[in-house]
Amino acid sequence: MPKKRLGCGLFSFLPISSGSGRSSKRGQITVFIILGILMLLALVLVIALKSEIFAFKTDEIAPTEKGKVENYIVACMDRLGEEALFKIGLQSGYIEVPTQIAKDNQQSLRLSPMNVVPYWAVGPNIFVPSLQEIKERIDLYMEENMRDCLFSTQAFTEQYDLIEKSEITADTNIAENQVIFNIHWDIEVNNKAGEVVSEVINHITESPVKLKKVYTMAVKILENEMQSLKVEDITQDLIALEHPKVPVAGIELRCSKKTWDVKEAESTLLKMLRINIRELKIKGTDFLEFPEELPYYDNHYVWDIGEDISERKVSVMFNFDETYPHVFAVTPLSGTKMASSQLGGTDQISFLCIQTWKFTYDLVYPVLVRVRDETTNYEFNMAFTVHLIQNTPNKGDPVARASLQFPTINADGYCTSANVPMSIKTYELVENGEGVSYNEDLGDVNLSFTCLRYKCDLGQSKYDYAGLGFSGISLNVPYCVGGILRGTKPGYKESWQRVVTTAGKEAELSLTPVINIPLNKIKVVKHDFTEVNGVKNIGPAQEGAVEETTLIKLKFIKSNLTETNLEHEATVAVSKQMDKKIFEEEKLELLAKADFTYYLEVMVFREEEFIGGYKGEVTLPWSQLKDASQLIFHILSSKTTNEEEMFAFMTNIEELSKEIPALEIK
Repeated sequence: MPKKRLGCGLFSFLPISSGSGRSSKRGQITVFIILGILMLLALVLVIALKSEIFAFKTDEIAPTEKGKVENYIVACMDRLGEEALFKIGLQSGYIEVPTQIAKDNQQSLRLSPMNVVPYWAVGPNIFVPSLQEIKERIDLYMEENMRDCLFSTQAFTEQYDLIEKSEITADTNIAENQVIFNIHWDIEVNNKAGEVVSEVINHITESPVKLKKVYTMAVKILENEMQSLKVEDITQDLIALEHPKVPVAGIELRCSKKTWDVKEAESTLLKMLRINIRELKIKGTDFLEFPEELPYYDNHYVWDIGEDISERKVSVMFNFDETYPHVFAVTPLSGTKMASSQLGGTDQISFLCIQTWKFTYDLVYPVLVRVRDETTNYEFNMAFTVHLIQNTPNKGDPVARASLQFPTINADGYCTSANVPMSIKTYELVENGEGVSYNEDLGDVNLSFTCLRYKCDLGQSKYDYAGLGFSGISLNVPYCVGGILRGTKPGYKESWQRVVTTAGKEAELSLTPVINIPLNKIKVVKHDFTEVNGVKNIGPAQEGAVEETTLIKLKFIKSNLTETNLEHEATVAVSKQMDKKIFEEEKLELLAKADFTYYLEVMVFREEEFIGGYKGEVTLPWSQLKDASQLIFHILSSKTTNEEEMFAFMTNIEELSKEIPALEIK
């Protein structure tokens, strides 16, 4: 019988034999094995296909209701956490600055009407908040604002009702490289149909802000500042640079006083601080290296705070601005000016005419420190006060010197509080004690009022002010029991008087006119003096040698004047070796608009050797002086090398001076 096949199906290749039973059974087993393998392969394919479908469709699966609520809560935690960290960094560890600190500029630095930075140190007193205190402030902020944040979300309130089963408890973890926010808040969430959707209890989120790192850096900077007084040292160095407008100590050969303006010295020093303080860097942090040609900055402005700092992802910025509240004082003062003192002028050493000065500065000011995490751009502010007392770094008790407390009112505030009406009259006073005496109205006088450390500009007096027939001004001035009223005008000596501000009081200022003779109009000629066997001989006038220096002093004192005991002294030094700048600045200031008689003293020396001079009274007619093109001073000169003869010559110089002209006006 021929063999049969099962058509052309899946198993058509399998033979069916009519042989023995054993062969038939073996064939059936083979079929079952093959079928099993094929079914297993089919199952694997189905599973793989389903897995692939789920992998592509995961993002289309809607979150559960519990997940939606949790997302709302975490979003609020993120927002509140960012707000808390921002305020903590902005306000040196505070989220809400207490009112008593925010309103007191001895406890905080106000950067704007809305931004205040509490001081971490004022003088020797330290007020650094701990990390635990900062954590507690963040916790409180989260607890107080979480509920309002969630309920203000319209999408949430439209879908759900919330039943609170516990209070909100926050537990912030300020970790090394992040801040973790934990909130325990047991709430039951219902949909609008009243059905319970879910119950959520614990919530967590985190911020990459490295608060602990920047806070720790700020603490290290402050601790080192309190020990090393680094910023005070920088301030001391800036003063020691002897800027022309910020003098410290010196000596100069000249007869007229050197003067400096206090306000100009203050503004110059503050500008130097603003420019240089910002160059201060912390060793081991992220900053741009100073160029090699600036070794001074590299040695003085890279601050080693005493630890092995390696924070290349952290930068530190220091800042001071002239608008920050500060206290500036300098001593000694001559009125409102800083002035030199003259060495010499006595009968024994009258030939000396040297100006010396030594000033000490007191300066208290705040510095703002900003520590920045470069990986997240997070910034943390901290501020402290810098104290320099009498040119010396000194963190001592800031209230020990009352004049060094931060003023609670600035000069503008004091001046705008003026409420005492007064009248001020200004006059020109000319009086020589020899028959000339008159007092006339004088307008355009610059008036100022000083009370302690406050100075108020009052404006200018006007001629026939308000039609009242006098030169002056009527205005309100601030109250002061011992104020000083000053008047200045080009071409006049400054005048001042003490006043007690009283309503309706009239004050008067009289200014004396002067004329300034520049050095290029002054000429010195000498007459050689010799004495042989008691016979005195005086030679003709001749110009002095190049290496000679002449010191000229004119002094006017009249105690019998009716209006005032006027005293005026003018001194100058004349030398062809004189510095050009000094030569251009120096002028001989003489009284004007009348004939004045002075006591004239002229001394001439070559290097340190006295060689001649003149002493005696001289009258300067105003009719000649006002149009003078040149003043010629005559002196006697001796060439003797004998000490006894020179001493006799010096002793008799006033009597001998009568033999030569005193002064010519051309």
